[in-house]
Amino acid sequence: MRKQETESSSNKGRSSRKTACYAGAGLAIGAAIGMMFGLMLFENLAWGSGIGAGVGLVFGAAIDAQMRHRTDSDE
Repeated sequence: MRKQETESSSNKGRSSRKTACYAGAGLAIGAAIGMMFGLMLFENLAWGSGIGAGVGLVFGAAIDAQMRHRTDSDE
């Protein structure tokens, strides 16, 4: 009984190491792309960066949720 609990907890730790944080990557990439579009469209770096970061965060969180759903259904 004890051995099964230990194995399941060690497997849980391994799978969590493999996960990537797409929300953070989406935030950074969205802010960078938003800065470029902000300068072109609004001529304001702050507005573009804020809008891009928000959009990137939403897309990154959506990818995170979809990846977690896939790994949960595989097990």
